[in-house]
Amino acid sequence: MSNSTRFLFILISFVVLTVAPAHALFDDFNHPELRWLSFETEHFQIYYVEGLEDVAATAAKIAEEIHEPLCTMYEYRPDTKVALIFSDADDIANAASYFQSNKIHFYATSMAWDFRGTHNWLRNVVTHEYTHMIQLGASRKWNRRIPAIYAQFLGYEPERRPDVLYGYPNRLISWPLPSVTVPAWFAEGTAQFQFTGSGYDFWDSHRDMLLRQATLSHRLLSFEDMGYFGKTSLESEGVYNQGFAFTRYIVEQTGDSSVLRKLSQELSSPLPRTMDGAIARVTGKRGQDWYEEWKASLEQTYTEMRNRLLPTLSKADTVSVQGYANLYPRLSPDGRSVAFISNEKRDYFGQTRLFLYEFSTGKATLLTAPASGGISWLPDGSGIIFARQTVRPMNGSTQYDLYAYLLDKKREVRITNGIRAEFGDISPDGKTLVFTINEAGRRDIALAAMPDINSKYKTITRSDLLYRHVGLPHEQHYVPRWSPDGQFIAVAQHLEEGRNIRIYQVGDSCRTLSIWRDFPGDKVELRDPSWSEDGNSLLVSWDVSGIANIYRLPLNDSTRVQLTSVLGSAFYPDMRGATLVYTDFCENGFRICHIANPMPLKHTRDTLDDRIPYTARIPRLAVPSSAEHHEGKPYKPAFESLYWFPRVTFDYGTFKPGTYVLVNDFLEKLSFFGGVAVNQKQDYDMFGMVEYRAHYPTFFLEYYNIQRKLTSHFADSTRIIGEEPGFLPIYDRYRIRYRYNLNEVDLGLRVPLAGGSNIKATAIYSRYNALNRFDDGSTVGITYFKGWAGKIGFYSDQRLPGIVSEINPSGGMKVYGEYTRANHLFYTDLEIGGDAIGLQEIYAPYNYDMVEAGLEKYFSLPGWDHTLELRGRGGFIGEHVDPFFYLYAGGLPGMRGYSYYSMGGERIAVGTATYRFPILRRASLNLWPLSLNRIYGSLFMDVGNAWTGDFQTDQLKKDIGAGLRVQLHSFYSYPTAIGLDVAYGLDRFTISEAGRDLSEYGEELRYYLTVLFQFYSPFQHGTDRNHATSDK
Repeated sequence: MSNSTRFLFILISFVVLTVAPAHALFDDFNHPELRWLSFETEHFQIYYVEGLEDVAATAAKIAEEIHEPLCTMYEYRPDTKVALIFSDADDIANAASYFQSNKIHFYATSMAWDFRGTHNWLRNVVTHEYTHMIQLGASRKWNRRIPAIYAQFLGYEPERRPDVLYGYPNRLISWPLPSVTVPAWFAEGTAQFQFTGSGYDFWDSHRDMLLRQATLSHRLLSFEDMGYFGKTSLESEGVYNQGFAFTRYIVEQTGDSSVLRKLSQELSSPLPRTMDGAIARVTGKRGQDWYEEWKASLEQTYTEMRNRLLPTLSKADTVSVQGYANLYPRLSPDGRSVAFISNEKRDYFGQTRLFLYEFSTGKATLLTAPASGGISWLPDGSGIIFARQTVRPMNGSTQYDLYAYLLDKKREVRITNGIRAEFGDISPDGKTLVFTINEAGRRDIALAAMPDINSKYKTITRSDLLYRHVGLPHEQHYVPRWSPDGQFIAVAQHLEEGRNIRIYQVGDSCRTLSIWRDFPGDKVELRDPSWSEDGNSLLVSWDVSGIANIYRLPLNDSTRVQLTSVLGSAFYPDMRGATLVYTDFCENGFRICHIANPMPLKHTRDTLDDRIPYTARIPRLAVPSSAEHHEGKPYKPAFESLYWFPRVTFDYGTFKPGTYVLVNDFLEKLSFFGGVAVNQKQDYDMFGMVEYRAHYPTFFLEYYNIQRKLTSHFADSTRIIGEEPGFLPIYDRYRIRYRYNLNEVDLGLRVPLAGGSNIKATAIYSRYNALNRFDDGSTVGITYFKGWAGKIGFYSDQRLPGIVSEINPSGGMKVYGEYTRANHLFYTDLEIGGDAIGLQEIYAPYNYDMVEAGLEKYFSLPGWDHTLELRGRGGFIGEHVDPFFYLYAGGLPGMRGYSYYSMGGERIAVGTATYRFPILRRASLNLWPLSLNRIYGSLFMDVGNAWTGDFQTDQLKKDIGAGLRVQLHSFYSYPTAIGLDVAYGLDRFTISEAGRDLSEYGEELRYYLTVLFQFYSPFQHGTDRNHATSDK
């Protein structure tokens, strides 16, 4: 790699590291198998995948119904039709409102998340996301085509090679000034409040459960902490939940929902506005004061509620296991153990694993990971069926399938393949599986013959289904359970609001299901059925009082017997013999509880509120009528607006303003991202990147162009213009003005692999020109470097996801490997004549192979959040090359105790050990516009060198140092990572060239500073992927 090429690489890395939030990074997989269709309505452009016709039509109807109320409420209207995009390739219940782009992307999966109640999912999610579109649009400070302005600074080491103009960067700073500065709690609170009279979201028992337990256990997020995410799933849900409650409180206390519009308009001021100040200007009282009053009212309300419940609370034993997502307990056939899933020692809800708890030992054992989606025992107790979300290798879809863990063999086997199966349960005779299938906005019930997993067998595919009960549009089924006699299946069912219990009768050798009986929930949550051993009743969870408890539901009458009284909420009951197990939401999240010989409660409460019953507070909304049919047309690329990101940049001591530009088609199949910056010397950096994502690999074309100018003055020994004392001649001086113009074109493809890995192949053409202009007006122009290179690389980011995985990764690794074949020509001299008229360059060919590889491995050490990071990086060039092509081992990406250019050669090896420890694990300190989150320190040592010829161990250089990492948020939603490293080179050495000593290095302190969206890593360029830090 040439020195100039390396400078281009610096530009590329700086762009990727500094504009990631602005330049929307796509999903890993392109899904070329999907057929996209579209239609228009008055205010919306609808894009959807074939098979989602009903979802798209219903959503379009809902969107048109809510458009006018929301636009009127906030006095804001989008300047174009809003694009609603519906896909169904993944089992993901989520949506994202790209309010700067006037588009919303929906995953056509209803939410079945244990932190949330069950609502009319499509009407709720469309209204929620469109509220984001309107409310955040009303809060925008300037034109939406300028999402942010960037302040940037690049500083360089003073040392450089003679053939380069500047040293390597040792300071990289990029910081945004966004057009929208809205705290997360207000954005999510307004999106759940929606508009007066909507009723598509409301304060249900799940929301009250979360807020009640957070208040009583003194875990409420502070006013500052509510402003941003970047937390555990439980805490992030607190941002949503507290945001909704606090927003409702402000509206109720002011008596008018117009306060939300006024607050949004106040935040739209071009002047800096904190949320605390905006609330004060609108209401006359600071936001912090509002928060303290609201908190005090919650403490009073929930303390009184707890006091009323205390005499009746159930006494239960708990399974001692860490984690806040302990769910789906199922007793073994012999009743001696209970299987469940748990996110023990994990930060996110989606990181659950399968555990087994033995009553005799009181210990829980990890069986396998990951696991989710409801579990079931094999009838003989030899194994446990569970669900797992996997990535399909052919198209990258993330979907559920069923697996079984065999206890005796201590191994797992796959049961279904590619059918999106979840919530599996096996019949008492072990012959038939029932499960749900998620597709097209529904969760259907399906039956299939259970394979003999103890011998050679075929996994269940769609063609193997015995029966599939295709529900009504948007109908959902959850947690089906076989009756003890195998004749019936009980399931929780949802269509309008809340959940009901439905019992199907199984017929025709498990090839038909017919409705046998319904138990309506009357808009509340009647859910999680589990059969009694005699088959005469169901154990269910029911929140009719406002708190979900476990009830016995006899099949022969309508009496419902309450078995538990909890302060949080109780779900997923299961009973064998005299033991009842269930999940209880307590002060630390969901835990597994068990009660021996549960007795009906003598004193129960129908409601927690003595004034208004819980059921009376639930909006009574009818299911929307059938939507108008729309004839979809094949998708033709339609482009969003062109977005500008102005840059205020200071680079090598000069002011270099510029801009980034971005444009995508709505489905992000084709995108362009580019930028330019120019200083007063007419030095400029320019680049453009085009990506085409209509096929499995992503094809890309990139162009980089850098221009630098330099003026040098020389003494003209042929002209004497005077004398100095001692008869020393004073020579005339002349100048040469140099202009260097570097060009690179990259053409290639990127192939995604499962598990956060990819392969990237690139063809690179480089051409570097120099123009020398003399005082007499004559010029000499040369191309001093040109040629082709082919590179193929493998990149993988396998860090363990967690809330500190960016600042302090504690498990997993990052790895990359690259092979390059270069065919380059490097300038050596000029000749006159030859095959051309005038001056002609003479080149030396450099055709060589180059290999580079690196591994970064992370380890958790004893002690809370103490870690060890080991990093190794090596490379070699297969032929002798000019120093222009050397690999370098020093500076920011290598040995930080020495200058980048102090160690160069055809071989490189660098090893780093870093011990990292917390200084401030958790903070919510307001330093507006910054919010301080965490501070970690580190001690490190680097060992390595770069060399040519044979390696000598005594040539190894060493350095030691200390580092500081500070994690913050800027303007509530922009992650900010500050890294400061100080290193000291332990070895002193001199670099010589052509018999001259050029520089001495070592035995001095060196400093490095980065302020970016992510913490700087030498491997950053290889991953091509943002590391996921949340399952939300």
